[in-house]
Amino acid sequence: MLQRDYFLRMIEEFCAAISRFLVKKEDDLERDKDLKDLYRQYVGDYNDLRNLSLSEAIAYANEQWKEGERMDKLNMLAELLYVEACFKANPLRQMLLEKAYSLFDYIEENGSTFSINRRQRMEKIRQKLIKRT
Repeated sequence: MLQRDYFLRMIEEFCAAISRFLVKKEDDLERDKDLKDLYRQYVGDYNDLRNLSLSEAIAYANEQWKEGERMDKLNMLAELLYVEACFKANPLRQMLLEKAYSLFDYIEENGSTFSINRRQRMEKIRQKLIKRT
């Protein structure tokens, strides 16, 4: 119970950290550094996680994260990919949006929690991907 409370608090802190990140007006190098710090603090090494395919990310999650935290951490990873995509140019932006969407879709299909926010985020991504093609 105490461990679950701690993890829920971590999710709240993650949401606050993402919000702060989005409102900061920084140069690209500082923003990249801050993003890498968010990865490290909440899900793992930036260089490892950012470059994983969907199947590799799921395998990583199964190996590295506890079962009760897995879907939430995959959701955090998807949010980080989405946030990074918002600040990058194509073709990197397109790739990050596709990865984020795939992770959100996996969570939607395999998770046990319904989230209106996740569905709204998926629709935003879908619209951005449609505009691109």
